[in-house]
Amino acid sequence: MSDPQGPTVRRRRLGSELRRLRDHAGLRLEDVAKVLECSTSKVSRIETGQVLAKALELRAMLDLYGVTDDEARRVIIDIHRRASESGWWEQDEYESVLPSGLGVYVGLEYDARLVQTWELSWVTGLLQTADYARAVLGSSRIGQSEEADRLVNVRMERQKRLTASSEPLELWAVMDESVFRRPIGGPDTVRDQIGHILDLGKLPNVNIQVCPLSKGMHPGLRGSFAILEFGPADPRVVYVEAPSGNLFVERDSQVRSFASSYSALQATALDPTDSAALLQRVAKEK
Repeated sequence: MSDPQGPTVRRRRLGSELRRLRDHAGLRLEDVAKVLECSTSKVSRIETGQVLAKALELRAMLDLYGVTDDEARRVIIDIHRRASESGWWEQDEYESVLPSGLGVYVGLEYDARLVQTWELSWVTGLLQTADYARAVLGSSRIGQSEEADRLVNVRMERQKRLTASSEPLELWAVMDESVFRRPIGGPDTVRDQIGHILDLGKLPNVNIQVCPLSKGMHPGLRGSFAILEFGPADPRVVYVEAPSGNLFVERDSQVRSFASSYSALQATALDPTDSAALLQRVAKEK
């Protein structure tokens, strides 16, 4: 089991390995919970990477699963140690303001190799300017508070992956034309936002497409989503943000369905060159 890149993926990889070992040992969640003296829901969260087992709990699980090989135990314990490291988004100043589920997403995004986003309502967070982000947050209960400022800082910090000197994040963003027609923050903010997108679109790791209003009905009208890809040994994750709560989709058949819809959106949207031309025209109209 090779060591993945960052703490969030390490936790997911560790949890997946622990689940595999439990299945191989023929044990149920209830069996593990009894040994650890905890709830079955905690064991489930450990196996999905949402919670990190304590060191003593990990060793107890390895004993229970019959993992006696010193090298196998060393690799798992080392990944657990690395998974215990905190990401920048887990610092108090950020963690305290991140909505439920968003902290997990930011961690996954930080560890991702490729992020494919479809946005129907506003510019995807990885491309937002500070003023545009503040205008988006201003429409919620957060308003212009100090909390909003910290959330804007989170978005600006996330964007550093796009311009990293080593292994920058690859971003493919498809957005509906209505995103740029909607005067979020006013004409000047939208105009600056479009200029920022055009600049980022020149990066070799960033591709931007716009789905024109003239296309009519298409799969993206059901709502926005993001597909995150990691290393070859780690499954893709789909993130869906909704008023009723954020959803992480990991079942392979469902992920393939979202990927198929995304391919259809890429085929429906203008290519990056024509998308840039459309954005330039929209900016001149503001």
